[in-house]
Amino acid sequence: MTQSINEIVQLQLYDLFDDTKFKLSELNQNKSLDINGPDSKLIKRGLDISYLQGQKKAIDAINTILKTYPDTQDFISYYNQYAKNYIQEFESSKTQFQNMIHPQDEFELFLANHYQLLGQKSIINTINTLVNN
Repeated sequence: MTQSINEIVQLQLYDLFDDTKFKLSELNQNKSLDINGPDSKLIKRGLDISYLQGQKKAIDAINTILKTYPDTQDFISYYNQYAKNYIQEFESSKTQFQNMIHPQDEFELFLANHYQLLGQKSIINTINTLVNN
């Protein structure tokens, strides 16, 4: 029996969610080491958290699309639009980051958002391999 795209994506989302949850749990276990360590460890921890939040956000969004549009063609159409929007947003952030000469006001918010988008993009790239085959 062949699985539908929706079922394959759902199973992949479960795996991605478990992986994200595990990494976040691992990050929380090492919290005391980071807090007592050098500043660079705290910054890396913050970026890792933003990245994982982005992954979780993408997983939740794709899951919602799956539940809202159970028809495979509808799902693919809405998913592709979602993916296109976030890839464009990431590319815009990436360009802005590459062209930045001096850190802007609220640089930490820009960086957190950029890493969230990077996390979302990683999930979208994984799901794209399933949907667009």
